Amino acid sequence: MSINPVVEKVLKELKFNPDDCLWKKHSAICMKHRYIEIAGQEKGVLIQSLDEVVKDSANGVVAIKCTASLGKTKVITYGEASPKNNTNSYPFAMAEKRAIDRAILKLIGIHGFVYSEDEVEENFEKPQPVVKAKPITKTKPKPKPVFKDPNEFVNAFKKIITTESKNAKNQKFFEDKIQPYLSKYEGDLNQLESHSKTLHEKLQQHYTDSKATINNRK
Repeated sequence: MSINPVVEKVLKELKFNPDDCLWKKHSAICMKHRYIEIAGQEKGVLIQSLDEVVKDSANGVVAIKCTASLGKTKVITYGEASPKNNTNSYPFAMAEKRAIDRAILKLIGIHGFVYSEDEVEENFEKPQPVVKAKPITKTKPKPKPVFKDPNEFVNAFKKIITTESKNAKNQKFFEDKIQPYLSKYEGDLNQLESHSKTLHEKLQQHYTDSKATINNRK
């Protein structure tokens, strides 16, 4: 734990061991209450008055004004307790404790570097649990259609098979391989790629050849 030189000097004068009196709470360095009281006594801090400026016991809201001095130096500070920053059932005692601790720390010159443990609950937010971000799932873009018009290819291929029925190889390939897919996917030949890359490539080549054949016959 890193300690500011100003704090280190004061602790040395008070003969306090930092490991005994300081600890880290949330994002602040705190001094334990009993050590703050001892520091006030050792330095000669005088608590002149404690005044209730807010008293709403029904709702557990209390604010205490503390006037204190050290030699010619005087401070006026406050301690607050409410359901927002206090979970115990004694808000008056908590507000008073906060006010006195704050006044002592101000007068001995280390407030802002060090806080009372109860003041941290009042002014510092508790760290929020780290929530791991869900991994971003990238959606694969839909593949562009290999055939601009599958049905056009289907009709063209059927026409070739009909006009060249003597070609037994083409006839068998169409009946065994192509016709089942055409019936299942209603001519949407893009579906074939997920089932058979080889067949899909063959169909693409047949499409090219078929179009060329038809165009030559026109």
